[in-house]
Amino acid sequence: MEYPYFDLKTARELLPWLRDRLIQLRKIKNEIEILLVNGDKYALQQYASETKKIIDEIISKGIILRDIDIGLVDFPAIINNKSAFLCWKIDEGDIKYWHYTDEGFRGRKRLTGYEDILSLR
Repeated sequence: MEYPYFDLKTARELLPWLRDRLIQLRKIKNEIEILLVNGDKYALQQYASETKKIIDEIISKGIILRDIDIGLVDFPAIINNKSAFLCWKIDEGDIKYWHYTDEGFRGRKRLTGYEDILSLR
């Protein structure tokens, strides 16, 4: 199910599933790099197909995959009546940051609880 935007609760509910998918992507990426060195083109196609499948799963939920290496994703949100993202990295235990769509990763702000995040419910 794709969401047009996420509230904090909905995004948090997806974190265990998302963490698992990102770990799988990292593992496949490492295996692909080994296959490239060894010249195994058949296996490379298979792993590329698996990677695409996982990325498509993530995207189908409405999540934006920013960087596989650091496990960075954005959840589209409406914060303070503006388009924004709830921002999460795989090494963070919870969603702790957000930024407006025009700010990017460097504009990340720590969630304080005072943000007006539009709810899905």
